[in-house]
Amino acid sequence: MNVLKETGKVNVYSHPDLFKDSYLIRGGKEKHIGIPFRRIVLESKGANFKFNTDFKEIISGLFLTGEVPRKTEFEKGDKFQVVKTEKGYTKDPILDDQTVIINNKKGLFIILGCSHAGIINILNYAIQKTGQQHILAVIGGTHLGSVSEEVREKSIQALKKFDIGRIGVSHCTGLKTSVHLAQEYGNRFFFCNVGTVIEV
Repeated sequence: MNVLKETGKVNVYSHPDLFKDSYLIRGGKEKHIGIPFRRIVLESKGANFKFNTDFKEIISGLFLTGEVPRKTEFEKGDKFQVVKTEKGYTKDPILDDQTVIINNKKGLFIILGCSHAGIINILNYAIQKTGQQHILAVIGGTHLGSVSEEVREKSIQALKKFDIGRIGVSHCTGLKTSVHLAQEYGNRFFFCNVGTVIEV
């Protein structure tokens, strides 16, 4: 909302599920985790929503993944995240999870949202759609903080097979996974916290 006060009318690219009634249910407690503003309110402030489900080029060299195919056998999503419907709660497949990809001559720069589609699925899809094998950097949330030890280990081992220059993690990666990744990637690893500046 505050951003719209600064920008005025602006295109906002998103999945059509953006405004679904999303909840996190853990330990018997219900927490609303959906967008806190109604669409009509955001539009009145200047948001011009452009919904997409497919891989889409926004400007030259900058892409949105749209819905990422879920192909790995070990990335199962978050069982605690649900959508409230008239018939009760149903598991949220979080199809609205999207990633930004910058493709230039040197390789891919991948900006993760929260990796609900699975970080391995996302990287494979980015390579498939762009034809670019080298990943200059991948930054953002890996969603490996709340997964089982087995899923974490399988994900990290699969991650090591990619040609990644640098990896910068944040929020849903979790400290335990961050430490593991730091050990695996050495000086190619960094925390991508608020205020981090990266040149592409």
